[in-house]
Amino acid sequence: MEYLIPQFHDYLNEEGDVDVAGYLFRRDNILKELEQEGYTESFNEWLQQRQLDNLTRANEILALHDNRTRFQRLKEIFARGAIIPFVGAGMSMPSEYPGWTKFLYQVLDETTVNKDAFDSTIADGQYEEAAQMLSDALPAGCFLEHVENAFGANQEIWGVVQRLPLIFKQAVVTTNFDNVLTRCYENANFNFEEELLGPGAEELPRALGENKRVLVKLHGKASSSRNRILTKNEYDNHYQDDQALEAVIEAISNRTLLFLGCSLTIDRTIQCLSRIVDRKGHENVPRHYAFLKLNEGEDRLARRDQLAAANIYPIWYTEDHDESIEALLEKLTEGLNQ
Repeated sequence: MEYLIPQFHDYLNEEGDVDVAGYLFRRDNILKELEQEGYTESFNEWLQQRQLDNLTRANEILALHDNRTRFQRLKEIFARGAIIPFVGAGMSMPSEYPGWTKFLYQVLDETTVNKDAFDSTIADGQYEEAAQMLSDALPAGCFLEHVENAFGANQEIWGVVQRLPLIFKQAVVTTNFDNVLTRCYENANFNFEEELLGPGAEELPRALGENKRVLVKLHGKASSSRNRILTKNEYDNHYQDDQALEAVIEAISNRTLLFLGCSLTIDRTIQCLSRIVDRKGHENVPRHYAFLKLNEGEDRLARRDQLAAANIYPIWYTEDHDESIEALLEKLTEGLNQ
C-alpha cells in the first residue's frame, strides 16, 4: 500500500505546518524523522480506517438497484482467479491523462474541421472516423505528435489504478495508449512478462496457458502509428474486416472481463462482443461485469439492455468515479488472501 503514502501525508498535514521560532516544519516529516515507530503505527491505523470507510461506501453502492447479488457472483468468480480487468481511460484520468473525447476535441481546436460535422460523428460513436477527420486536416506527423504529447509522457501516477497489481496478478487488457499500467506493475515489482499489441492480442490464450503475466494493449502504443489503432485508416490497416477484430475480441473474452474506467459506449469492442453472443448464445460465453457510473438522468434500464446484448452486467455507482471503484475493489478482495 505504499502508493497511499502521499495521501497519508496529506492527512497528517491537514492542520498545516508547525511553526518553531519562525521556522516551518511539515507534520509528516516531524513524525517520520523523530518517531519512526509512531509513524508506522499511525500509517497502519490510517489504512485500517480507510479500509473500513471503503467497505462502508461499497455497501452503500451495493444497496443500489440489483447490485448486491450481481456483485456476489462476481466475487465468487474472482475468488477462483478467473477475472481479467479491462482497463479504460477513466483509470488514467486521475494522473491527468485525457479521455478519448476530451483529447479529440483538444485536437479539433487545432484544425479547420467543421465542428457540427465532428460533433455528429462523435455522437454516433464513430471515434475512429472522428480521429481520421482530424488526422486528414493536419500536416503529416502532426497528429502523431498530438497523440504522443497527450499520452506518451511519464506523468506522476495517481488513483486507484495503482491498486490493480495487488489484485490482478496475471493478465490485464486495456485500450489506453499511456504506460500507466506498465509503470504501476513495475512499481509493485510485478513486471509484465509479455506485451501484446493490437491484433497480437489473439495470442492471449497462449500466454495465459504459459502462466505469463501479460499486458494486452488493444489499441497499441502512443509512440508508434505502426501498431496504433486510433484513426479509421489505422483500423483498416490492422483489421481487414470485422471478422478479424472479432477473432481478437473472442480471444480476450474467453474469461470473465471486469470493465474498469470504461464508458462502455457502443464502440467496436462492444459490437464484437454482441456478435459473439449472437453467434454462440448467452449461455455459451463468459459473463462479463463492469463497475459503471450511472449519470444523472440516464435511462438505467435502457443502458442495461444495451450492455446485456454483449453479456456485460453493470454494478452501478453514482458518486466519485475513483473513490467508488476503490471501494468496490476493497469489497471484492474482502476476506480473500491476496
